[in-house]
Amino acid sequence: MKIAHISDLHFGAHDPAVLEALMAHLIEAGPHLVIASGDITQSATEAEFAAARAFFDALPIEVFVIPGNHDLPGMDLTRFLNPFGRYRRHLIDELNPELAAGPVHIKGINTARRILPHWNWANGAVSAKQRREIARTFEAASAPWRILVLHHPLMSPKEFPLDVAVFNKRPLLETISEQRIDIVLAGHQHHAYIETRQEEAHKTLFVSASTGMSTRLRRQPQGFNLLEFTDTTLRIDQLRYADGRFTTFEALTHVKPAVSG
Repeated sequence: MKIAHISDLHFGAHDPAVLEALMAHLIEAGPHLVIASGDITQSATEAEFAAARAFFDALPIEVFVIPGNHDLPGMDLTRFLNPFGRYRRHLIDELNPELAAGPVHIKGINTARRILPHWNWANGAVSAKQRREIARTFEAASAPWRILVLHHPLMSPKEFPLDVAVFNKRPLLETISEQRIDIVLAGHQHHAYIETRQEEAHKTLFVSASTGMSTRLRRQPQGFNLLEFTDTTLRIDQLRYADGRFTTFEALTHVKPAVSG
């Protein structure tokens, strides 16, 4: 099974040429599923969400999407009274979606918040209710691979380009370990990297994607990830945009350890 992981599209602050290249590459690569890990829009306007809806509808591929902090309106009453109303109307009503398909079981959680006990409301948070929902999901899962999708990353590379805080990160990492989650997909930083966390016999890969097509670049060009699964192996291709197309700049192969006991 092949999955494309895109993130931080930022419709409203996107490069139309990169959009066309991303669309063409996704159609040519033919993944079974596209996972979009938040910040679909730049300012959460009706026009931006409509453009995102048109993009997803033009893909002949199922799309699994969660919100990011940019998918909430700015400092107006809508942010506080109905923060995800536009997102739900144009994209999907469920903010914490779930999907079981072939060798993967996927759970998405919404880490974006209308307000936080911190000066930077762009940071993320996970609730106790969401952690319980994650546990229930994977306690019942039978697929070989367990994937968690969230917008805000939990692990960061050494060349960390953006300060990110996720409230209740520690108990979420405990839940990830307890439920033996294999892959955690995220975005937010506009920086592609893979970090690992080893807990006894289980290893979790934390995979972040760069911005898919935004003009808001940091230290990397636009990019996305392609993940290809068998029941026991995973190959991750990290792609970057240059000269009008996306090409692989790094690849990783991971073999799923056998579960003892």
